[in-house]
Parts: sequence; structure tokens; C-alpha cells
Amino acid sequence: MHSKDSFNSDAKNLYLKKSRFTEMIIKENALDQSGFERWIFCHGMLFNSPDKWWGDHGLRDYPHEGIDLCLYADRFNRIERINEKTRIPVIQDGVVKAMFKDYLGKAIIVEHEHSGRDIGRFISFYAHTNPRSEIENGVIVKKGDVLATLANTSNSKAKIKPHLHFSIGLPSKLFSYDGFVWNTIRNPEMIILVDPLTVMDLPYQVLEEGNPVCQKL
Repeated sequence: MHSKDSFNSDAKNLYLKKSRFTEMIIKENALDQSGFERWIFCHGMLFNSPDKWWGDHGLRDYPHEGIDLCLYADRFNRIERINEKTRIPVIQDGVVKAMFKDYLGKAIIVEHEHSGRDIGRFISFYAHTNPRSEIENGVIVKKGDVLATLANTSNSKAKIKPHLHFSIGLPSKLFSYDGFVWNTIRNPEMIILVDPLTVMDLPYQVLEEGNPVCQKL
């Protein structure tokens, strides 16, 4: 029997080795030409953060369910921003299992087999995107395949910059993709979320609260 305690333990040990996710993003978007060095995060972009990094910089309605990829530093230490032309690859081989409209674009949920222990599967979640026309439920994707570009958020009420919300989680045995919406990943009985920074393959930097770069977003 897979108890709730072992379910949580499995989630903590879900994905120990680094991915090539950043490397694939750099390749797909020729970010090596601008000298991509590291991701830049404002406080509210991090996993479980209670804070917004946009608008009034107040509190979120719920702790952040993933990380927001928006800013990076180049070789000259300049902070740049990805935009709606940014192509988003899938982190690993898998199957597209759900898609739905989110607050800024569309979210894509991909299920992957996990080779470690007896976990069986995990999901990756790519939100605020504009999916490619061929990406739909049931499509098999290979590591590095482009799922989408970032959604154009210029008409959003929050005036938030284009960014990728990225989550990783371990579904319970009771989990179903039927009716998958954003609140699904907030339910710990259904999915245990893992900090995506544990799989990031290149260095990152977290700016201090109140940093001018973050305040201007």
C-alpha cells in the first residue's frame, strides 16, 4: 500500500539529477548569441513564494506552485527578459495529457515515466503559453520538442510580462486528468509539487527583495 507519508517521501526524491531544460531553451531561442549566463529570479518568482513580482507586488492568493522564468543575465551581467517569441521545449519524453486556458494563455500538462524507485510517473506543467497547433491531448513528445511559445500578455489586466510558469509534480494514485484546472495542482491529495529549481541545469541568481529590476516589472 502506498501511504500518504511514502507519497510525500517519493515526491521529495522525485527527480534528483539535473535536466537539460535551460540548455534546450538556450538552443531553441539562440540565447547563446546574447551570452546567456544564468536565470534571474525576483522573490515572487520562486516556488512556494507568497508574494507577487508584478503589479502591486502584494500577496498572492495562494503560495506559488512553481517557478516563473522571465529574466536572465548575459555575459556582461546585463539583465534581459524573454518574450512572447520564446520557444518552450518539453523537459523529457512524455505524453500531453491535459490543456486548458489559464489566466494569461494556455497551460500544457505532460506526463512522464520516472525510472527511479516505484514512482511510475510524474508531470511537468507549462503555463501562460501559446501552444503549437499540433500539440493536443494524447500527442507523444520527445525531450526537447517545442510545445509552445510564450503567451502575449500585453492585454492582461495585471499588465504582467510574458513568462513561463513551470511546475513539476507527482500525481497520487487517485489522480485523474479529467477536468484538470489550475486548482488541481493546489490539491496535495492529488499532486505533490516539487521545487523545479532542483532540476535546473545552469546557475541562477535570486535578487534581494526591493531590487530595482524587480520593482520595475
